[in-house]
Amino acid sequence: MKPFTSLFLALSLSGVVRAQDDIPLLIPEERSAVEAQAEAFNDAISPVLADAAKSTVRIWAGSRRLAYGTVVGNGSQVLTKWSEIARVSVTEDLRVGTNRDYRPVRLGGIYQEEDLAVLEIEGDPLVPVKWSEATPALGSFIAAPQPDGRLAAFGVVSVLERNLRDTDMAYLGVFGDAKYHGPGVRVEDVAEDSGAAKAGLKTGDIILKVGDRAISGVLELKNSLIGVAPGSSVALQVKNGDGTMIIDVILGNRPDLPQFSGDRLRLMERMGGPISEVRDSFSHAIQTDMRPKPNQIGGPVVDLKGNVLGITMARADRTRSFVMPAAAVKALLEKPASEPLVANATVESPDERPAPQMRGMSRPPRGKVITEERMRRHISDMRRLMDHMRDEMEALEALEQP
Repeated sequence: MKPFTSLFLALSLSGVVRAQDDIPLLIPEERSAVEAQAEAFNDAISPVLADAAKSTVRIWAGSRRLAYGTVVGNGSQVLTKWSEIARVSVTEDLRVGTNRDYRPVRLGGIYQEEDLAVLEIEGDPLVPVKWSEATPALGSFIAAPQPDGRLAAFGVVSVLERNLRDTDMAYLGVFGDAKYHGPGVRVEDVAEDSGAAKAGLKTGDIILKVGDRAISGVLELKNSLIGVAPGSSVALQVKNGDGTMIIDVILGNRPDLPQFSGDRLRLMERMGGPISEVRDSFSHAIQTDMRPKPNQIGGPVVDLKGNVLGITMARADRTRSFVMPAAAVKALLEKPASEPLVANATVESPDERPAPQMRGMSRPPRGKVITEERMRRHISDMRRLMDHMRDEMEALEALEQP
């Protein structure tokens, strides 16, 4: 059987393979079948991962595995996730583990804003990664290898490259009226000192176009500003009591907005499994549904031809992980890294306190039997609820001011 034919058949089993993580209460016969399918899938995809695996290492501190790393440069440097190694005690020795041996390393530099660190390898150089110029398409399959060539994670590209750092985005400074159902966006309020306020936009004005792009709602207005840099000027077609006119607005930087109380949000995110402590605010991020473990973040990501498309950046929650594209990684490595003694780790410490008891999640009454079928149903209901809550939060984000 041709490699790509067997790989395609294996891909058709991938949903079943991943179901092993989703359903922890498999009976022995089911678990055996899923493990056999997973083994077949791993065997089929191993040739695709082989080259990238040679440039994949594990980062160790003593007996603890912290993260994965990608061998870069001339083979004497490893790029890895900074927040995962930042909490290591100064008395612990960092090492990288290949599929063959272990090497001592030292911290060489930090790209703190992207949560990445460069480690310097002692001894002979390893095999550096070969970056691809290919750009993954929406819905395309991608995979992350382990150092031994087996599969660490597999998924599809769910959102193309974007900037997750809000303060880098252009800011118009208007609040849309959610009750308005006509053409364009009716301004409900204007942020003080924003570009919109300085240009003279007022409550009740209706924004019909941004440049030549017709605006159908708040989300369309927000999308029209994607890729526009702060400081740029945009022409708005605005309708008000004086008629329809063109108003030029100079866009500013998006301010730091108040955030949710983090405890409840973190609890909801962690219900889907272990996640990375630093999992957002990346300037270049491809979103995927891969499910690497937090200590598998930092290694290369490939397409089904073995092209290295980037590196894993974070496991965000049950359904989202982020990948930095190869072009962005290459551009970052051309810049000088911060000195380790100067950089400070902006790492959110794990919450060591017991998880708070949520209302409506009391213990079952004494004597009530919780069957396997009932437990499976509860897990399924809980995950549907989490997906619904995420949809609601994304809808709320769309109503924020552009």
